[in-house]
Amino acid sequence: MKQNTIVFFCVGTGGHVLPVINLIDDLHQRGIEKRKIEVVTDKRGSQYFKDRDIDVHSIDIYRSKTGMVGYMLNILKIVKSIRIIEKKIDLKNCGILFTTGSYIAPLAGYLSWRHKIKFFIQEQNIYAGLGNKIASYFKSDKFTSYPNTININQKNLDNTGPIVDKKIQNNKAINNKEIIIGVQGGSQGSKEINSLIYKYLSNNTLKNIKIIHIVGPNNFDNSKKFENYKQIEFIKDMSDFYSSIDLQVSRAGGGVLEAVLINIPLILIPYKHGTTSTHQSMNAEYLVKSKFAKLCPHYESLEYEFKKLEQLDKSLFEEFSKNNVIKIGNDFIVNKIIDEIDK
Repeated sequence: MKQNTIVFFCVGTGGHVLPVINLIDDLHQRGIEKRKIEVVTDKRGSQYFKDRDIDVHSIDIYRSKTGMVGYMLNILKIVKSIRIIEKKIDLKNCGILFTTGSYIAPLAGYLSWRHKIKFFIQEQNIYAGLGNKIASYFKSDKFTSYPNTININQKNLDNTGPIVDKKIQNNKAINNKEIIIGVQGGSQGSKEINSLIYKYLSNNTLKNIKIIHIVGPNNFDNSKKFENYKQIEFIKDMSDFYSSIDLQVSRAGGGVLEAVLINIPLILIPYKHGTTSTHQSMNAEYLVKSKFAKLCPHYESLEYEFKKLEQLDKSLFEEFSKNNVIKIGNDFIVNKIIDEIDK
């Protein structure tokens, strides 16, 4: 039997870290011992593992702000990051390296090639990020959340669906007297979405709609006190949030598929800046075409929809389709991992 430690490489935001946490939970349920799992992450990512009894290695990994050019000009910093990882991880006893993308993915790919370790990649967006694009050219199996994912090497690629918390569900029926809107801007919050919500609250009174607003870490504002409005800084377990809302306003990152899976309609405000804007706009385009979401790219469009809901006009909900395309990827990927370490 080959060595069977599983090392997950995930950094930064919840979009990259939470899929790993969900996989680890599923692996534990399938009998994989905690001692066989390790995580390589950064300072931000390590915050998600505070209550987890597994080995977590927080490393200051080089991150380019100028794309491929930045990596080429800072090759010595990348080499330093690789050497630190090699010192912390017993790669000789490793059976799988698994990455969820971002700037750590190419390092995981290189280490898999150098040490001849099975390599798995999971991509959350319909347009793969630079990290996973580079990593995908190392010998690997790739799992995608969206059908027809592009900007990634298509060899050994499976559209599995997203990795999610399988406990999340929504059985809430829409109340005839109140519509509850959940608002979130990703794990770090969104200044743009927060500002749009504050503008609406300043110009309108909430009567028949209630807003539950996740503002993001360190963004709680005590001055925002409105009737039928609840502000939350951060939610670790999203189950209660999803089970209490009728509609979600959010960005269009990979994590938005959780709402689709449990048939929560979406109003999307995609991120407009930097490389992230490409995959968010394409995610949103797919979701709108599939009738899982409506695009509200500016304040006027968001205000228009909110005012209709305030009148208990439910025609918006009739525009959305039930999900019969996106599936949960957890079991497929967990089975792949277990099959590999049992060889």
